Amino acid sequence: MPGEIPSRGPGWAESILVLLPLRLGLAALFGYAAVLKIMDPQSFAFAIKAFQILDPAEHAHLLTGFAFGIPWAELIIAVLLVLGFWTRGAATLLALMLAAFTAGLASLIVRKIETECACFGEQEFLCSGAVGLCHLGRNAGLLLLTLLLAWRGGGRLSIDRARNPACFASDEVESSEKDA
Repeated sequence: MPGEIPSRGPGWAESILVLLPLRLGLAALFGYAAVLKIMDPQSFAFAIKAFQILDPAEHAHLLTGFAFGIPWAELIIAVLLVLGFWTRGAATLLALMLAAFTAGLASLIVRKIETECACFGEQEFLCSGAVGLCHLGRNAGLLLLTLLLAWRGGGRLSIDRARNPACFASDEVESSEKDA
C-alpha cells in the first residue's frame, strides 16, 4: 500500500529466539576454537602445513601469518558477534573464512590426503578422525547459519540496533498506527 513502511529489521521474536542464540552460539564456537589455536600456534601451523596447499619452503611466511592471523580473526569476530556490533560484517567475514576452510577440506578429500582437521585444536566438534564428508557437512551447516546471520543482522538485542534504530522503526510505526 502507498505510504506503508516496509519491515526493515527483524522483530522481537526473531531477535530473541533465532538471532541472539545464533550470534552467541557461533561466537562461543569460534571464540573457543580461536583460544585453542592461540594457546598452541605451533600445532595449528603444523595442521595448516598438513593441508599441503602451500609449499612450506617457498611460503613459510604465509603459513606463519595464517597460523597467527586466523585465530585472532576468529576471536575478534566472536567478540563482535557477542556484542552484536558490525554483525553483518563479522558474519560475512566468518562466512568467507568458512568457505575457504571448506574448500581446503574438500581439496584434502579430492587429493586423497589423510590428515586430521585441527579446526578446533585437539577437540573434535561433531566429526572425528581424518577429514571426510562429515567435516564438509559440518562446515556447510555452519556456513548456512553464518549466512543467515549476515542476511538478517544482529537483531534488536545488539549494539547494531542502538547504532541504527531507523532499521527497526517499522515496528514502532505499526504499533502507533494500531493505537490511532
